[in-house]
Amino acid sequence: MNKILLCSASLMALLLSPALLAQTSLSSALEQCRTEQNALKRLVCYDEIKTPNAPVAATPAASGRSAEAKATRPAANNDFGLEHKKTDDTADKVSAIVSKITYSPRKEMIIEFDNGQVWRQTASGTYPIKVGERHFIKRGMLGAFYLGNDNNNRTLKVKRED
Repeated sequence: MNKILLCSASLMALLLSPALLAQTSLSSALEQCRTEQNALKRLVCYDEIKTPNAPVAATPAASGRSAEAKATRPAANNDFGLEHKKTDDTADKVSAIVSKITYSPRKEMIIEFDNGQVWRQTASGTYPIKVGERHFIKRGMLGAFYLGNDNNNRTLKVKRED
């Protein structure tokens, strides 16, 4: 009975020793990185630590296929998320003469300009406007547009209809 117990205990110790060694090497590696003063070198040290249960990195052939798949994607996705950083030469303010004013069933103004643009009021409130007056549409933050003119200090939030 003692021989079986002794054999099983030595077998368990033999099986657990690599896990203990990995745990002690991991803790010593973490301690070594923790003592590094330079932040960049410390980050690189933490990145280089291999954990025993870490997932295996992709093989070069698989990464080559993923790069090939990325190259065949349509060009429209290349600018995804960068729309707000584009510095194109679009105007921040457009002036035009009002050619027609109509109202929606909800009493929102629908303003047609002489340049063919149609804009609809989105904010509540009144705004003094007449056919034949020159007004401007200026770009606001977060994709908003405002209707205004140089003769008064009021603006009205609008959106483009067509």
